[in-house]
Amino acid sequence: TGPAELEEVLAQQPDIFAEAITEKMLTYALGRGLEHYDRPAVKQIAANLARDNYRFSSLVLGIVNSLPFQRRRGDRSSNVSHP
Repeated sequence: TGPAELEEVLAQQPDIFAEAITEKMLTYALGRGLEHYDRPAVKQIAANLARDNYRFSSLVLGIVNSLPFQRRRGDRSSNVSHP
């Protein structure tokens, strides 16, 4: 019903929140919806996030170092070589 209750719910279920925020942030970072093959990366990032006491920096680094992010397709115009 308010911020205090939200804080209480999140404190009781931090792993669920960690996985949900990982999904949302990875979706944003990839610029596409998640696919079934992204699931292992989400699980790994969320597990590392929990291990690192839910630090936001751990989430960002997990996403940047993830296989889906490393292998995302960039803007094709950036692949054009310039003289």
